[in-house]
Amino acid sequence: MKRTRVHYDKKYDILYFVLKSGPADYAEEIDPFVTVEYDEKGKPIGIEILKASQVLGTKLIKKESSRVSAISA
Repeated sequence: MKRTRVHYDKKYDILYFVLKSGPADYAEEIDPFVTVEYDEKGKPIGIEILKASQVLGTKLIKKESSRVSAISA
């Protein structure tokens, strides 16, 4: 089983989960701050969370930050 890659952009407070590599065919906003990207077969390939520290809580972001790769600005 492949591991989900997680990226956090501290400057913009965006958390992104890469579920599968490849181009996104379309995206669906499921919440004002959460967008899911899908491939051409309709399978989710990524999840983007805006204002991640507000949506998930700063404690979770701080805890997970040691396990995620930072995105440089």
